[in-house]
This record gives sequence, structure tokens and C-alpha cells, in this order.
Amino acid sequence: MQKILISISAILVLPLLSACSDWSLPEVPTAVPEVIHKITIQQGNIVNQAMINKLRPGMGKRQARFIMGSPMINDTFHENRWDYLYRIHRSSHAPTEKTRVTLYFEQDKLTRVEGDLRPLEDTSEKKKTEVIEVPYQERDLGIFDRVLGTVGLEKEEP
Repeated sequence: MQKILISISAILVLPLLSACSDWSLPEVPTAVPEVIHKITIQQGNIVNQAMINKLRPGMGKRQARFIMGSPMINDTFHENRWDYLYRIHRSSHAPTEKTRVTLYFEQDKLTRVEGDLRPLEDTSEKKKTEVIEVPYQERDLGIFDRVLGTVGLEKEEP
């Protein structure tokens, strides 16, 4: 009797199990749309004509850094030369924009500006004088600067 009940239950359950195995997956589209997002790649310091126009001969290094920001290339062999490089690649259809500006200093005073952007000449009869006040910020000394200070070899501020 027990064998007959197992046989009948197996006959009834097998069609139910096979019905569950016919799961269908969603169809994957064969044509993938050609949507590719390209990001804008920007490298270096942003340098524009308005920043260059604020530079004046005789300006100190702190004032030039306040206007232009820190130089991209800080060469230890040429401390009186600051190089600013800017490159932006917007898309594959637009050309890459490159800007290079070099500032030269003598005795910590700006002497000349070279590169792709140059200060525009003032065409008005009155020459405008612009004084740029750089706020003084107290610098926190790191452990290396403190050790040099105790030995007596502290570095001078520019």
C-alpha cells in the first residue's frame, strides 16, 4: 500500500516540477545603442588672459603666486623661473587646448612673462595702478621645519 501511495504522489508531483523549470529569461536586445560618454580631461593650472593682465613688472613672488596660483613646475635648479602649463581635452571632435606661460624673476621681483599669453598693453592715456594686497597667513611648521629650527638651519620664506 505504501508503494502505491509513493507512486501516485510521484506521478502527480513530477508534472508540477517540470512546469517550474520552464522559466524564461528576458530578451537581450541585439543592437546596443552607440552612446559613449567622454569626460573632459583638464590638466595643469587654469591660466587665462585676465590673470596675465594683472601681472606687473616689479611685482613680488607672493603677489604673483596670489594671482596665478602655485606653479605647475617648480624647478630647484631654476628657482627664478615659474612654469604654468594648462591642457584641456574636451571631446574627440574638438582639438586639445594647450597654454604655456613662464614667469621670470630677478631678486624676487617679476621681470618678464613669456608664453602663449602675454599682458595686454594699456591703451588709455592714464596708466592705472593696481595694488594687490596679499593677506599674510601664519604658516604651521611641520616636524621637519621644527627640527631644522632647533638646529639653526631654518629655511627662509620667499
